[in-house]
Amino acid sequence: MPPTAAPPTQRSARPAPRATSAARLPGPVRERRPALIASGLVLVVAGSLGSALVVHRSGDRVDVLVARHDIAPGAMVTAQDLGTARVAADGAAVVPASALANFVGTYATSRIPADTLVNRTMFLAGDTVPTDAAVVGIVPGPEQRPGDALAAGDVVRAFLVASDGSNTVTGQPAGTVLLESARVVAGGSAAAAGVGDVAGDPGTVSLLVPTADAAQVVAAAAAGQVALVRLADATVPPVDLVRE
Repeated sequence: MPPTAAPPTQRSARPAPRATSAARLPGPVRERRPALIASGLVLVVAGSLGSALVVHRSGDRVDVLVARHDIAPGAMVTAQDLGTARVAADGAAVVPASALANFVGTYATSRIPADTLVNRTMFLAGDTVPTDAAVVGIVPGPEQRPGDALAAGDVVRAFLVASDGSNTVTGQPAGTVLLESARVVAGGSAAAAGVGDVAGDPGTVSLLVPTADAAQVVAAAAAGQVALVRLADATVPPVDLVRE
């Protein structure tokens, strides 16, 4: 019987080597930036100071003069035309409310809308009537003037009229244009105050007319032979209020 081969010896199973843990990378090192931190602190402080300044300035308010209503060009200013408003004092060209008395009796050099913060350039002291013009008072009847009351600053055209075909005081035919255009410098009670015995008539108007035309306008006005129509605001009359 032939000899049998010895069975192969079995090697004892060795435990599997443990997987070595991956080497840990060092964490990022935080770089300190003292200059950046300082800049941030400066910005915070500056912002706080700016906010404090805004709060302080918003509380720094003064009383100034404002227009209570629309003021027409050439209108004489009264105490009732100006009111007061409390605004921040930011260096704007405003007039302190304490100076009200200095502006009463002056004349508006242009149209001043209501609630406007007024300044000194809007007014002119003294007479605004040019040397080649005169102010004439007229009291046209209800049928001789526009339905809406005429006011200072309006521009009108004056016609010669006659009732019942009667003759006109100037000898010219009815319908003749007395004034192509004229500035209304006062209307209503303000104009009536300067026309004597017609004071109080709401239809009274004062017109700025060339001195060469003043005589015939006065004659026609005294006879009640003047009719007025309102023209466009942009119309420029031959004589107008001083704007200097």
